[in-house]
Amino acid sequence: MTVASHPAREHQRLQALKELDILYLPLEDRFDRITRTLCRLFDVPVAYLSLIDDETQWFKSIHGLDLISTPRSDALCQHTLLEDEYLICEDMTQDPRFADNPYVTGAPYARFYAGYLLKSREQNVGTLCIVDTKPRTFSEDDLSALADIASWAQTELNLTQISDAQVQLISELDEAYQQARIDSLTRLWNQGTIKQILHRAFQRHLLNLTPLSVLMIDADHFKKVNDTYGHTTGDKVLQNIASALRQALRPQDAIGRYGGEEFLIILDDCEPRQAAELAKRILSRVRNLRFPDVAPDLKITLSIGIAGSSARGLESETDLMDLADRALYRAKNNGRDQICLLHSTEAQD
Repeated sequence: MTVASHPAREHQRLQALKELDILYLPLEDRFDRITRTLCRLFDVPVAYLSLIDDETQWFKSIHGLDLISTPRSDALCQHTLLEDEYLICEDMTQDPRFADNPYVTGAPYARFYAGYLLKSREQNVGTLCIVDTKPRTFSEDDLSALADIASWAQTELNLTQISDAQVQLISELDEAYQQARIDSLTRLWNQGTIKQILHRAFQRHLLNLTPLSVLMIDADHFKKVNDTYGHTTGDKVLQNIASALRQALRPQDAIGRYGGEEFLIILDDCEPRQAAELAKRILSRVRNLRFPDVAPDLKITLSIGIAGSSARGLESETDLMDLADRALYRAKNNGRDQICLLHSTEAQD
């Protein structure tokens, strides 16, 4: 396998990548929409958007494979970084750069590759790619379509929108520590990080008097899922729930895995009534999840507790969390698969 040499301006490239402040963020649905579109448009099993640092290729979205990252030395896209715009290989088994690559000689047994460069500060920082398991030709019209989707991806990359609380937290963490803040299963913020984001969001609410709402979410009867189908299937279900939650949110909203099957969503500049409408959409989205490969008869529901900063008696983010937790308990006690919004810390359980 041929390992690509580093681009001539590797230091500048890595600096541009670092300044994006996006490498270690949780997965985002705005990128998932792009890779899903690629798979449908080109009828390929695999599509991904990746960023490449000095040692690792990080997948910001990947459709068709269950990967978070891969060593740069194994990355198909390491060769694309050396190009001006794109790299097409119609049969990788016939190209010495790829023929011995582990993703060609082993699963998914890739044959066709098309990658288009993504840039920041005029540096090649990542790629948008499609992969097929059989050789294929790639026409000028195909290339034009890929370029259009890459332009969409480039816009999303340059217009990263996350809440001020998340931006502040990310800027204070070094890269290794940022990685430790992500839940390894769902690729959402972990509990410690989402609580820090809530603290900062609440402080900003006190300063600016902007509304703030939180959703506490629990997957109903999840122990039965693990007991019936096993923990591997349970993990897959949690990943699908996390993806469904992300798809329902605005870019500036924050979401974290709070416990085993619990999630916390922080909605900046959002009134409780708006949060309740969002929660209803989330319930509907998760009810429609299906798992034909691992549990064809399985249906998942959620219970959601909602609290807003306008609730009477709130003095801290702890009070806000406690109120959302009580609302969640009431939703579960009332039969599950529903939302509950509490307006006062004095509400009776």
